[in-house]
Amino acid sequence: MLEERVRGYQVVREIGRGGMGVVFLARDVALHRMVAIKVLRHELLSSDDHRERFRQEARLTARLNDEGIVAVHGFGEEDGLVYIVMEYVRGQPLSQRLLHDGKTRPLPYDETRDILAALALTLHHAHHCGVVHRDLKPENVLLESGSGRPRLTDFGVALSRSADPLRSEHARAYGTPQFMSPEQAAGELDLDGRSDIYALGVLGYLMVTGELPFAASHFAAFASKHISEMPVPVRERVRRVPRDLANVIDRCLEKDPSQRFAEAGEIVPLLTGAVRRQRRDVAVSWFGRVAMLIAAASGLIR
Repeated sequence: MLEERVRGYQVVREIGRGGMGVVFLARDVALHRMVAIKVLRHELLSSDDHRERFRQEARLTARLNDEGIVAVHGFGEEDGLVYIVMEYVRGQPLSQRLLHDGKTRPLPYDETRDILAALALTLHHAHHCGVVHRDLKPENVLLESGSGRPRLTDFGVALSRSADPLRSEHARAYGTPQFMSPEQAAGELDLDGRSDIYALGVLGYLMVTGELPFAASHFAAFASKHISEMPVPVRERVRRVPRDLANVIDRCLEKDPSQRFAEAGEIVPLLTGAVRRQRRDVAVSWFGRVAMLIAAASGLIR
């Protein structure tokens, strides 16, 4: 049994699976708290490369002290297991939030703004710590129950720009083709934060239109489209998307990294500022109507 091999934890159930690991909900016996334990898949244990990537994931995530990132509590290797102990986030992945009756549907625009702005702030922190996520997608964004706050997870293919011993030829294929930047799809190794900004644009496109910018059936086709084809602009796909939100997403999806935002933090005020102005205008309009009603009732307006 898994709980007999991970000392100090009582496993409750499996809660997720990915390309490298299986995630279990577990109880920390000593601290009386629930945690998530990510275990390297059995068929990958014999691979030194995958074992090192698992260690690298734990190290990189542990050094990113940000509330938008799912925290790492520990790492272990024992009894034929390699595992990461992580914070347990109550909620659901963004991929589930996007589903309605089994189909991907757009999210409300205010919710999309909040998610994109929060993720941009988290990416800004990671990038300034020298870490590029390289696999931003709905499955790797957890939405907290109640608050809906997004928490970024799974740094399994993340790149450390300061010191990454795994920057070699085989690193070219890592990532998810639907969300790869043109430079990542082309196999470039020296990626920076603007690659994640492109993936954030793909995520935003999906949230406001219910569709990905490109459709393809295999990696090579996706790579070709990301590298050479321009996506249909957001407002040509869905006319009612607010212009400022559409402009942010379209700019994130520029082919040339120099034409995107230089840093993820630049995105935040463009989204949150628009929301504040919109809510302020609504409030002013509402107060104006109330004032007129009070005046009319007082006989000041005839």
